[in-house]
Amino acid sequence: MKKILIALALFSNMAFADGEMKAAHGGVMAEASAGTRAELSTQGNMLMVYLTTHSDQAIATKGAVAELTLLNGADKQAVKLLPSGDNSFMAQGQYKAVAGSKALLKVTLPSKPTEQFRFVLK
Repeated sequence: MKKILIALALFSNMAFADGEMKAAHGGVMAEASAGTRAELSTQGNMLMVYLTTHSDQAIATKGAVAELTLLNGADKQAVKLLPSGDNSFMAQGQYKAVAGSKALLKVTLPSKPTEQFRFVLK
């Protein structure tokens, strides 16, 4: 019985350590139910989204489709994102993305079901 408890304790510590999400580009992180991670960065007049696996491996965005919906109180703005670089999407323009804004990201990778990510901007 002791061995089982020790094994469970070790496994839960490993799972917790692996689950930590760190933003590599100064943005906010979210993870879809399938384990895909997204980082949303909102610097200047540019929106950037970076995709990685649960273990921080880059996911190619070539041929993918993405849309970000920004929510500020009653205001709602839909933004189409275009693939940009190996594992990122980008959009430029005027966006109301401030601390406290909420965002919903929908990403469809080639031959995969659509994944959703939810963010609260800091």
